[in-house]
Amino acid sequence: MATEKFVVTGEQDSAFHRRSFDLERQWRARVLDPERVLPGLQLLMEGKPIIISEKPVSVDWLSTILARERQYHLAFFDREYDLAEFEQKLRSHGRKRVKAWQNLGLEPHFLPSVSLMPGDEYPGWNTKPNQWFYQKLVQGELFRNINGQMVKMTAARLEGISVLIDTRLKPAFSNGRQMYERDNLLGPILEQLRKKNKIAPYAHGPQSSRFGVSADEWETTIKPALAGKLGLDVSQIRLETVEEGNIIPQIYTDLPRKDDGQTNTWVWYEQYWGVGRGSRLFGGNSDGGGLAGVDYDSSYDRWRSRSVRPLAVL
Repeated sequence: MATEKFVVTGEQDSAFHRRSFDLERQWRARVLDPERVLPGLQLLMEGKPIIISEKPVSVDWLSTILARERQYHLAFFDREYDLAEFEQKLRSHGRKRVKAWQNLGLEPHFLPSVSLMPGDEYPGWNTKPNQWFYQKLVQGELFRNINGQMVKMTAARLEGISVLIDTRLKPAFSNGRQMYERDNLLGPILEQLRKKNKIAPYAHGPQSSRFGVSADEWETTIKPALAGKLGLDVSQIRLETVEEGNIIPQIYTDLPRKDDGQTNTWVWYEQYWGVGRGSRLFGGNSDGGGLAGVDYDSSYDRWRSRSVRPLAVL
C-alpha cells in the first residue's frame, strides 16, 4: 500500500519548526514529562500522516531565526513582539553577512522594548540586578556615553533593538590564564593591538586574552578595530548594559553563556557611575552576586579577572 503524501508549503514548514523548537525547549528545560514526548510529537505532526514534500521546499533563510526568537520571547516574557524591524534588518544585511557573523560567535537577536525596574515581573526573570544598581539609577548617578554626550539614565529597560550577541560563556578564573573559548572575534584583534603597543601587554596569560583590558582601552582602541572587522560603524559597537548582561543568559537558555552567573570572573558594562567617564560599572562574578552583581571601578584600571564583551546594534 503506497504511503499517502502531502505537499508542504513554506508557511507550513515554518510552523512545523516553531512547534518543534518549543517541544525541544521544554525537553531541554526538563519541564516536559517523558511520557508526553510521543503525544507531543503526534501533536507536532497535527495527527496527520508524515508530511513528505513532492519537491524541495524553498524555506526563507530567516524563518528559523524568527521562529526561534518568538519562542524565546514567549518563554521569558509570556508574549510575542513585533519582529518586522528585526526581519528587515537581517534581510538588509543578507544571509551571507549574517552567516559570517555567526561564524565569529555572534548570533542575531531582538531585545524588545520593555521595562526592567524592580517591580516588573516576567516568567523567566529569576535574577534581577542588585539593589545598589537601582539605588544609583533612581538617584541619577548612572550615565551612558551616547554620541559623545554623557546622558543620565532614568530607568532600567531593554531598548527594542536588533543586536548581535556574543554567545560565549565567560570563563572561570584561573589566575589570569582563563580564556573565552574559540575567541576568533576579539582574540586576534587584542593580540595584534598588544603586539603593536596600542594597548597594554597582558602579563598573566596569552596576548589574545580579553582579560587585563581597561574600559578606556575598549573605548578608544578596541571598539573601532572590532567595528572594522564586522563591517559596522563604530557607533553600532558597545558593551552590554547592566540590564542586557543580566537578562541575556536568562532569555537565551540554550546559549553557552546561560551559565554566566556561575563563573567567578567579571565583565565591564556600558554604563558609567558619575557624569564623568572615570568610573565604569562591572559585574557578573559568581562570588559577587552572579547575574545580580553590579559595582563600579576606575575606567583605566586593568584586572586579570575582568574582561570585555561586545554587543553590536544593527
